[in-house]
Amino acid sequence: MPRLVGKKNNSALYTGLAMLIAAAGVVALEYFGVIDFAPNFGKDAEVKSDSTNQPIKTSRPIN
Repeated sequence: MPRLVGKKNNSALYTGLAMLIAAAGVVALEYFGVIDFAPNFGKDAEVKSDSTNQPIKTSRPIN
């Protein structure tokens, strides 16, 4: 039977670890759309390329 007299309590470590796991869980739920705190978080952004800017040809070289 182990002696527990004089053994330090690690409750702060366990509390911090539990909070970290809970935060990771909330972020995962938000990312997959189970909860919606931040609108459109985890959605793929649609990239639209409708720019008509084209490179300009010049007759003189650029140094």
